[in-house]
Amino acid sequence: MMKNNIYIEIDKDFEKDVDKNAIKRCALKSLNIGSKDSCKDSISISITNSEKIKILNKKYLGKNFSTDVLAFPTMQNWSKGIENSKVKDNFNDEGHLGDIFISFENIVSQSKLYMTGAELELNIILTHGILHLLGYDHYDNNSKREMDNLTTDVIKNLSLDYKKAEISLGSRNER
Repeated sequence: MMKNNIYIEIDKDFEKDVDKNAIKRCALKSLNIGSKDSCKDSISISITNSEKIKILNKKYLGKNFSTDVLAFPTMQNWSKGIENSKVKDNFNDEGHLGDIFISFENIVSQSKLYMTGAELELNIILTHGILHLLGYDHYDNNSKREMDNLTTDVIKNLSLDYKKAEISLGSRNER
């Protein structure tokens, strides 16, 4: 099995504010923890602006607003970090888990709202997106708690302020 390739694109407006190596570390740790070391697929991550996120959200999800993160899995063959190998890839995308788009503008505003700082907020939201690619969701309180706990584990393993992450995740209303 191949190892994870992480493809990262950062809009020029945000290149000085985003550490590409930190993004890669977070992505690898999220894949590792979220799949219990079993996912070796590649992912692509795009750090962009709110307007591009709004366009993607409307085009693919029918929602005419910006959001912090969009996660588009290549296939629906992951459920809560476990791969269903019976699902076949008809598009020759085998080995690519999916694509993540993050609005850096939303990261900055949320970092103020949740008092996390931009670096921690970006890691929280990137982890959240990768967990979605791995088949996790927050459709009820138990599933939200599971995603929050995994996110906190990733943040802790990155030696970031996991207590602050835990507090901020507890105050978010996602569903």
